[in-house]
Amino acid sequence: MTYVNEGSMTAIGVIFPVLTVLSLCLLVYGRRHRARHIEIDDILIIPAAVLEIGMGVALIIGAQMNVIGGHSYPAITPTEQAELGKFEYAFWIGDVLSIGFIKLSILFLFRRIFRGQTHRTAFDYVNSTLIATVVLWTVVFLFFEIFICGVDPSMGWSSQESPRTGCMDTIGLQISCAVFSWVLDLAILIEPLPMVLKLNMSTRRKAQLSLVFLCSIFSVVAGLLRMIPWIQIHVQDFSNPFMKILDSDLATSDREGIVSIVLFWTYVEIGIGFLVSSLLRTAWIFDQITRAPFTSKIRSIPSVSSLSSRWERDQRSKEGQCKNLFQETRMPTPQRKESSSQSMDDTVGLIYKEP
Repeated sequence: MTYVNEGSMTAIGVIFPVLTVLSLCLLVYGRRHRARHIEIDDILIIPAAVLEIGMGVALIIGAQMNVIGGHSYPAITPTEQAELGKFEYAFWIGDVLSIGFIKLSILFLFRRIFRGQTHRTAFDYVNSTLIATVVLWTVVFLFFEIFICGVDPSMGWSSQESPRTGCMDTIGLQISCAVFSWVLDLAILIEPLPMVLKLNMSTRRKAQLSLVFLCSIFSVVAGLLRMIPWIQIHVQDFSNPFMKILDSDLATSDREGIVSIVLFWTYVEIGIGFLVSSLLRTAWIFDQITRAPFTSKIRSIPSVSSLSSRWERDQRSKEGQCKNLFQETRMPTPQRKESSSQSMDDTVGLIYKEP
């Protein structure tokens, strides 16, 4: 028995889609209160959410129908082989697409925040390179996942021997996909940090903003947990009766149990990646909540006596303001051209409000 079973597969299939819906609600709330135009990163997050929710529903259905989450010991039957093979085929295609959309949404968000206003900077070149790399990664591995067995996908589940004879190396393909994805996660984690240090903010505020971007480290850890099982499967000898995957000992013939562990951590990576992408957009909402607690608002309500004295002071101040109104309109303040760094600070402030 392992921690990956019908119950745990169903649990993550419920938890992450629910959190995704809540994240989307926060994004809609933030957009209504910020009233900004829809950007490319806002568009990319939509298919990522649809794919993640759909894959969560698939995990729930697969677990309840005993396709995944169980064990095929001492040997998998032809019917189980066909059901599991079809499930895997669809899941890996959705995996590449969802991870690709999530990475692109984060990179385009960074581009919107930190891009140079007057000229292309080193960040712009790095960001464009990463975007092109993610697009290439998505297209290449999507092609391999679709045509892993040529034009006949059924070769992957028609028999126990057909995947070895009629398809390319599945384990090698998944290792390559996971390793490249993890390297891209590392690059996305590091990319915004040098730009944060250049902002005109206090050290405390820079540290807070850096912590928000460092939430991407959760995606790096999840990607590592997805990559390790594939490497363990590859290096172990299939002639041995048992193999160890992470901290679980499984029979080598238990294909359903082995595949279920890989599916589990793959979906965890997708779910965490989407939550990190959403957090980067909605961090200012939590910042407002923690900075203006309800009790402080209660204390700030003025008393009746203070309202009376404040009204008298306001009347006196209005008289002075009227006298200076004509002078202020005749002496406009010269406008200073906004620099690239100032514009960058303002853009960050629109997303993460600075005190």
